[in-house]
Amino acid sequence: MKKIEDYVNNISFEEAYVKIDRNKIDYLIKGDPDAKFPIRLKKLGFLAISLFMPIMMILSYTSAKDNIVTTVFSRNIAIATATSFILISLFSYFKSRHFLQNYGYKEFIYSSLKILFLSYICGSIGTVDSNYIINLITIIIYVPTCLYLYYTVENNMLIDYINVTFEKEYKTNKILSLLIKMAGIIMILGIVIVQFYRINKSWIDKDSINDSINGLGLSTTLIVIAGAVFMIIISLIPTYISFKADLRIQNMIVTKYSEEFREMYGYYKEEWYGE
Repeated sequence: MKKIEDYVNNISFEEAYVKIDRNKIDYLIKGDPDAKFPIRLKKLGFLAISLFMPIMMILSYTSAKDNIVTTVFSRNIAIATATSFILISLFSYFKSRHFLQNYGYKEFIYSSLKILFLSYICGSIGTVDSNYIINLITIIIYVPTCLYLYYTVENNMLIDYINVTFEKEYKTNKILSLLIKMAGIIMILGIVIVQFYRINKSWIDKDSINDSINGLGLSTTLIVIAGAVFMIIISLIPTYISFKADLRIQNMIVTKYSEEFREMYGYYKEEWYGE
């Protein structure tokens, strides 16, 4: 992140003023003027949603001894993971209480979607009927991998936005750019396939599909590798849906030149800082 901060620090107020007008700042502060619900109410709604999955994960594992083959150790690890998701969600909620209220709200939505996704995946892995050690190792590897991927892809998108908006030539990673596009394609294909199945499931022969897949003669190793790559790519769906590189860079710039923008566009201190 320090690299991004350095890039932002190299943007002068004169450059920023040309690209960030009053309408963009109003959006960072207030959001859509035609919105039906206030930002605070929407944030509370997303907080409830983001807490739902980890709480259900805890409830599932606390009663796992009755319906899932687990051990005390694996249940405790799963509960600790879910609890960490809850704490991260609460931290994100209070951290998002930014003077640029709508920006904070958008960042909180993004954090909530990531937590929901990781909670769902971890919960799904934990209910697979296999050796609990394998499930545990899978979660331990998958979650940090996703977090690192989020960090690197976000930074890549931020650099790309700076390059395009402020006519810079900082280096970006084309592979990371491709991954985020692939996540979008997979999401769209997934929606199309689900809708197609819902409409046509009455005549689809599942046995024929399974026989066709088995007939391909794919090795277990190849299937596992393909599955791992697929799981890594779909982890970027929350980023594809809700990460706003433009808002994050605008927030960093407006925060850096806070008083300059406030005076330039004639905001009162109470209006600007929410006092």
